[in-house]
Amino acid sequence: MRATPLLLAGLLACALAGAARGAEPSPALAQVIAAAQKEGKLELEWGSGILGGRDGIREMAAAMNAMFDTHIAVRFTPGPSLPETLSQVIVAARAGRPSPTDAVIGTNQYASELVRTGFSVPTDWVALLPQRIAPDSVEAGGAAIRVFTTLPGGIVYNAPLAPMKPTRLADLLRPEWKGKIASTPYASSWELLTASDVWGERALAFAAKLTTQLAGLMRCSELERVASGEFLAFAMDCSGREWVELKRKGAPIDHTVPADFAAQRFYYLSIAKNAANPAAATLFAVFLETPEGQRLIWKYTDTDLHTYPDSQLAPEIRDYERRGVQFRQFTIQWHLQHPEAQEGQRKAQKLLNGGG
Repeated sequence: MRATPLLLAGLLACALAGAARGAEPSPALAQVIAAAQKEGKLELEWGSGILGGRDGIREMAAAMNAMFDTHIAVRFTPGPSLPETLSQVIVAARAGRPSPTDAVIGTNQYASELVRTGFSVPTDWVALLPQRIAPDSVEAGGAAIRVFTTLPGGIVYNAPLAPMKPTRLADLLRPEWKGKIASTPYASSWELLTASDVWGERALAFAAKLTTQLAGLMRCSELERVASGEFLAFAMDCSGREWVELKRKGAPIDHTVPADFAAQRFYYLSIAKNAANPAAATLFAVFLETPEGQRLIWKYTDTDLHTYPDSQLAPEIRDYERRGVQFRQFTIQWHLQHPEAQEGQRKAQKLLNGGG
């Protein structure tokens, strides 16, 4: 019997999982395991919607301890928004106090701030899990490692009521969409679109035209308003995965990655320079890179790191690519090179909220 690609990926995932549990760890990982066990605890704090909140972290912590034969007490505290968490970490570091969270999670704009300020610890991630972690998953000289992929900037729409299936952002300017669209009050994903090497000034011209099509504004967590028909489309969304659970429950919604703005960005883990338990934080990050860690990320977030052979998101991305959609990756280095994008987002936010 010929093995299908899906079967091969599954066999590889099982083999890697078995290796992580049974094989001798690399010398670098063995040192981290010993140091983490000595620390004995791990403090994590971020928004409850990330990695499944309390339930997700509890299951991930148990699986980590089982995999590495450790007994680390992991405490998760639901925290404020990513910008507030990042600010607390940096303020504590400058004051010489321990970070409120040993590991910091966030997109490129938050990870890059830790890199810029020097408050994340460079780590040789590949040496810790050489059969698994690839060099291109590591950024900023080891100060951040990719944990999962998001597809921001997409369009969520009410499939049975929509006047058409949108495939491009430009489709939303067609007359049949007028008065049927919602966007976000905080201009989600516009910090990417308005960058000089993406749409630049054309993005602000698009924002001005889109405002004449809008029926209102809503948060990315309010997709029930699209499912109910209050709005027939929502753009641009935040992570590109908020819609999945709602559709799984039977909501009449669908999602598209627009061909004229197909974006990939990543959530990263960084070890805070002022972490009280840096080894335990490092071990937790390593666990998330294993097949079991990625499986649990998928379970709680409907995404994973698409570059792994066992990724459940990768087939979805490949399907878009087969249709000619070309994805652009937005990395930490990209963010550091494009400070103008933040000002572009502020201008877009003003337009979307009715300003001139």
